[in-house]
Amino acid sequence: MRSSSPVLAATLALAAWPAAAQSPGNGQVSADYSVTFLGLSIGRSTMVSTSDGRNYSTTLEVRVTGVAAIFSGGSGTATATGQIRGTTPVPSSFTVAIRSGGKVETTRIAMAGGNVTGVERDPDKPPHPRATPVLPEHLRGVIDPLSAGIFVAGGSGPVTGAAACERRTPIYGGRERFDLIYSFVETRQVEIGGYKGEAAVCRVRFEPIAGYRPDRNDIQSARQRSAEVVLVPVRGTRTLLPAKITLSTGYGTGIAQATRLALDPGLPTARRAAAD
Repeated sequence: MRSSSPVLAATLALAAWPAAAQSPGNGQVSADYSVTFLGLSIGRSTMVSTSDGRNYSTTLEVRVTGVAAIFSGGSGTATATGQIRGTTPVPSSFTVAIRSGGKVETTRIAMAGGNVTGVERDPDKPPHPRATPVLPEHLRGVIDPLSAGIFVAGGSGPVTGAAACERRTPIYGGRERFDLIYSFVETRQVEIGGYKGEAAVCRVRFEPIAGYRPDRNDIQSARQRSAEVVLVPVRGTRTLLPAKITLSTGYGTGIAQATRLALDPGLPTARRAAAD
């Protein structure tokens, strides 16, 4: 989606990456994140996700803050729904709305069985004439950007071991189609957002597939770089929640890090609020 606010779009993209995981058991998890670039605050986000043991629903709210708000204020909201089958999310819907300068841009994606069945964009801007076309085969076997933050460790080994990371995630966000390729780095002791314990550390590579201009320098640069994601376990499950993302660019380093993590899906709402 092309936003009228590039700063807001970048903030939403960085904040959305860590904010989608939920427990496959009954209950709710939530988190607050701060987003910084070159050490300066540029955004904050809040995620709340619920599950009944099979179906999930996740909402993410993002707001531009700090020095970035001087140049481009605004906010964004994204929601995703679907089911978990084994270790894989199967989305049914994804909606994102970006509000900036009195304007609202929305994208809605309907999905079934891992395939895109419909896309609505308002305003519906045409793709760039030099962008590689998104073909029907690009819309099969994909998940939305928010559901892409769901991590379920397969097997019966350590939750924070290699099974937490090793995967290739095909993503479609309404205009662009890309893959995120995860590889295991190590199990690390961390203390982030109130969580203290073991975490899985993954390296992530970006692979553009379609909907991009091949001559874009930022896309070519992104292909040559990798990000680091720190995953922490949701209590009593094999689901993990991204607690920190570090992304190096040609202009500097961006970080999305949890300032608060509520990782017990069985904790009643009243006790959860008191614990937070």
